[in-house]
Amino acid sequence: MKVSGTSAIFTSFLVIVDALDLRRLYEQLNKREERMLDIKCEAFEPFRCPVDGRCISIQYLCDGAPDCEDGYDEDPRLCTAARRPPVEETASFLNSLLASHGPNYLEKLFGSKARHRLRDLGGVDQVAIALSESQTIEDFGNALNLQRSDLEHLRSVFLAVENGDIGMLKSLGIKDSELGDVKFFLEKLVNTGFLD
Repeated sequence: MKVSGTSAIFTSFLVIVDALDLRRLYEQLNKREERMLDIKCEAFEPFRCPVDGRCISIQYLCDGAPDCEDGYDEDPRLCTAARRPPVEETASFLNSLLASHGPNYLEKLFGSKARHRLRDLGGVDQVAIALSESQTIEDFGNALNLQRSDLEHLRSVFLAVENGDIGMLKSLGIKDSELGDVKFFLEKLVNTGFLD
């Protein structure tokens, strides 16, 4: 039986493909990706893009021009969080209020879902993340499924702070020794567009 030219080429191709160990090729690619993630970014380019592993300078975050392959450096949640207090600072602040006033204290701020150390809102860390990433108070309410009445109450607290009315904070039971810290924290959110 004679093999035609096309069949011979195809047969040769199958032999070559069979000779390639694709598993080894993929393992090598995965190892290269892992090495890339193990390499630390330089101090002058500390932000690592999550998809391509590229390191970029902080000045290129949220500058309107995507530098990461997937555009992550321009993600609205990232850009909002970059202007807000760090999540760890927010969580620490919320935990300190709960430690001072009890597990249901933040109900006065966030509504009935905030009982039991914010359990029904996903816990302190989830609320801290939502405060950091939510562009506006509406986004925050949507992220945590707040009831409209609870969201409007929270808005009134922020408006009072924005207008310099600490009476509202006192009416929530915030101690005089804590007023400055609470006002400062809430002002940070207001000043980064939380009420817009």
